[in-house]
Amino acid sequence: MNYLYKLICIILCIVSPFIATAQQYLNKNINIDAKRKPVGEVLKTISKQGGFYFSYNSELIQDDSLVSVSANNKTVRQVLGMLFDKNFEYTETATHIIIQPSAAMYWYATGYVKDVVTGESIPHASVYEKTQFVSTLTNELGYFRLRLRDRNKPAVISVSKSWYIDTAIVVHASTKQEVKLGITPKNFELDSFVVTKKTGVEGNWLSRLFLSSKQRMQGVNLGKFFADKPYQTSLIPGLGTHGRMSGQAVNKFSFNLLGGYAGGVNGFEMAGVFNINKTDVRGAQLAGIFNMAGGRVSGLQIAGVYNHVMHASEGWQFAGFANLVNAELKGMQIGGAYNHVWGNIEGAQIAGFVNLTKGNVNGTQISGAVNYADSTVNGAQIASFVNVAVEKIEGVQVSGAANYAHDTVEGTQIAGFVNVAHTEMEGTQVSGFFNYAKHVKGVQVGLINIADTSSGVSIGFVNFIAKGYHKVVISSNEVTNIHVAGKLGNRNMYTILSFGVNAGNQMALTGGYGIGRQFNISKHFSINPELTVNQLYLGDFEYTNGFFRLEAGVNYKLNKYLSAYIAPSYNYCYIDQTKFPAGYRNDIPNLGFGGTRHNKDWTSWIGWSVGINIF
Repeated sequence: MNYLYKLICIILCIVSPFIATAQQYLNKNINIDAKRKPVGEVLKTISKQGGFYFSYNSELIQDDSLVSVSANNKTVRQVLGMLFDKNFEYTETATHIIIQPSAAMYWYATGYVKDVVTGESIPHASVYEKTQFVSTLTNELGYFRLRLRDRNKPAVISVSKSWYIDTAIVVHASTKQEVKLGITPKNFELDSFVVTKKTGVEGNWLSRLFLSSKQRMQGVNLGKFFADKPYQTSLIPGLGTHGRMSGQAVNKFSFNLLGGYAGGVNGFEMAGVFNINKTDVRGAQLAGIFNMAGGRVSGLQIAGVYNHVMHASEGWQFAGFANLVNAELKGMQIGGAYNHVWGNIEGAQIAGFVNLTKGNVNGTQISGAVNYADSTVNGAQIASFVNVAVEKIEGVQVSGAANYAHDTVEGTQIAGFVNVAHTEMEGTQVSGFFNYAKHVKGVQVGLINIADTSSGVSIGFVNFIAKGYHKVVISSNEVTNIHVAGKLGNRNMYTILSFGVNAGNQMALTGGYGIGRQFNISKHFSINPELTVNQLYLGDFEYTNGFFRLEAGVNYKLNKYLSAYIAPSYNYCYIDQTKFPAGYRNDIPNLGFGGTRHNKDWTSWIGWSVGINIF
């Protein structure tokens, strides 16, 4: 408890800027007459007469204890001596008298800790008393000095050291000789363990900046001993209500002026800078800079910069910079820049820059730049730049630039630039430029769509299916006597790029784009309805001549790579050109059959096409 009084003294000095060098509250004379009054009430009467306040530990001085005291023109020191005998000492500050236990109340257990097998001294062993919750570490010679309370009761001294079996003995205050404690090494089979990196908060680089080597060593030695405590107050780790045993206390309430180190929290914890807990946190943690939990967190973490949970988290994390969970997350992470989960997620990650998870995402990832899931995403990934799912997407990916799924996409990918489904796409891909899926079982919409195989539909300027529909067509029609077209896609839908020239003294050039579909009638026969939009050049670029062409081709398959076709067509043409250069045809409205002029610029007719398909 001595750490508490030191802490109170420090705090009082901070908040009391006008410290008088000679207050002499203890020498002030007072009058009091109390018979069987609560000690708390008596102390209030004294403080009111003296013009100061008392500060004391309510565990040592119980306010409801009844006392009797009578004094006339006695000093405060004399009256306190009448109340408490010689069990307490008194310290003055600018506004307070601090009551703390007298050194006479304490006694010391001293001795050495040795290895019972080798007889060698054991340095850095933890020597502690569980009920009084005090501890110390042995020095390089194995020597310890442990301060204990209550001379009338024996103390049970325990010794713990990593790789040794815990040992305990009973020590009496009257014992004058030094205690010799022997501890036995644990037996291990050499193949039963492997050397690994340091784990727990004691092995974390950030906590090592704020915990002393002695605190970290004690944390390792006493890794399995924890005690429930109602509260903790501290200035920094080691300087607080639990002293060196703070790392073994599981507190219901913890207030840390700068930073705190505890075994765990089962309620509420707050710190101006940081909170470090060896095990679980249940409830809420608030820190100006960072929170760290060596176990699970069930509840809420809020930090100005950083939250870190070394096992699973069930709750919410808010951090100005980053949130980390070493196992599963069931809840939400909101980080100003970065969120990282090493296990599965059931909930959401929201980050200003990057979200990462090494497991499945059953929920949502939203980031300002990048979302990455090392496994399946069952939900949504939304990012301004890139979304990545190493396995399956069962939901939606939306990004400003790119979406990637290494396995199946069962849902939707929407990207400003590119979508990739490395295996199968059973949904929709929509991009501003490029879509790729190994096998398409849904719809692709983009400027360029590429797939290995497809049983779905690709809609774009170029649709290339490696094992799909790709033809080179050489034909002739009523507009151009030489016509070449390329067809890419699959039988459900393919795109058409075409070029034509009418050679001779009636020159005409065409370029067209369109879509088509193939319906198989039999082994050799198929019907291909096609719709194309064609630009028509008749010797002058100033005019916007063009026509729509709806064609129904009847194909006959000659062999694996060659087929012939004939196709009737309906054409709807716009020509605003009135003068035609010599050598260019000027009879377009009169081509074909059933030519009809609808108005000055629009005409229609029924045409024809005949040719061969290669491949």
